[in-house]
Amino acid sequence: MSGKKKEDCNVTSSNWGGKRKGAGRPTNGEVINVRQIMDDHIDVNIVMQKLLERIESGDHRAIELFMKYRAGLPKQEIDLNTSGEMDINFTLKNIIDFDE
Repeated sequence: MSGKKKEDCNVTSSNWGGKRKGAGRPTNGEVINVRQIMDDHIDVNIVMQKLLERIESGDHRAIELFMKYRAGLPKQEIDLNTSGEMDINFTLKNIIDFDE
């Protein structure tokens, strides 16, 4: 239904944008609640031992996972500067090859 206005559509829907239950990011309280549930049921030492075993066996995904959480992802930079000159003046004839 995106892109349509409510007045233009004959379908009745409760999904017309705005705040909806279950939409968007979880609140900090929900994240803390999930972490607490995980801490109550999962022994962190066992998880770390299994991760260590996978790393020692050469599992690249385990190594990548460890490094992402331990060191963080490297800062990604995009160079938006251009060097040199670019001719932005063009005609349609220069773009399309016309057969005579």
